Amino acid sequence: MRILLFAFVLFLTTTCFLTNTIFAQGVELSELDAEFASQTGTAYTIIFDDSGSMEGGKLKQAKQAFRWWLEKAEPNNAWCFLPMNRRSLDVDFVKNGESQVLKAVEKLRVGGMTPIVATLERAFGMIKKRRELVTPYERHLLILLTDGHETKHPGGNPKVCEMVSKLRLEGVEVFGIGFHGQGDYLNGFATHFASANNREELQSSLENVDAEVPLDIEFRISPEEEKAMAQVSVLPLGKEVRSSPNGAQALEDYGSIIEEDSQVGIVLVVVVGFLVLLFVAKRAVSP
Repeated sequence: MRILLFAFVLFLTTTCFLTNTIFAQGVELSELDAEFASQTGTAYTIIFDDSGSMEGGKLKQAKQAFRWWLEKAEPNNAWCFLPMNRRSLDVDFVKNGESQVLKAVEKLRVGGMTPIVATLERAFGMIKKRRELVTPYERHLLILLTDGHETKHPGGNPKVCEMVSKLRLEGVEVFGIGFHGQGDYLNGFATHFASANNREELQSSLENVDAEVPLDIEFRISPEEEKAMAQVSVLPLGKEVRSSPNGAQALEDYGSIIEEDSQVGIVLVVVVGFLVLLFVAKRAVSP
């Protein structure tokens, strides 16, 4: 009887250990997926012109357009908001920080000059800090909304364009939006430029922030990559191509491979343990 009891305890201990090991592997993979997602999102920096020239209908239209855009933004991105004059409303990079930016937009009031260069420099410093302290792998996209010219820096608009070029050299995409017929000097220097004369056009411009691709990027695709892309494009949803050592290829469900392996392992452990327990029981009761 003691032998039977000992075998039963050993079986339970082994089963629990193997089950926990398999579960821990799944948790580890989930953590890796979360880390990958946190490092490969988009970090948005919004520079908002709140100078005196935005008074009246311009500010109202801009607020409506940004509210519409932020409320439909995709999750898992970081957000930074920098008014040109109201420093108290700054929002440093916050993961899923759309609500914080929305609150800042609602509190905006106009007044002051148009210090575009100084605000771009401030944004550049915050981007470098985030890359150093958080992750260097995010896509950084800066939206510059202005309805006028640089009025504080002695270098004027050429200095703005110089700063925009510097940001681009550091891997920051700059989406310039000239509001109500102003800001055209950014065209040709910003990664993208759009002109908006009302709320609808501004909303359309914001909607294209993520859709557009820089025209000055040269894409080079090898024949092997073209072949792989062609295979992937015709795969059913949830399938991937797996190659065997002899070069043969087959489709697999990539979403359930780990789960299936885990289930098979648990079943195998239970079956083997049951057989061992049965064998020990027979030996214990045999004369």
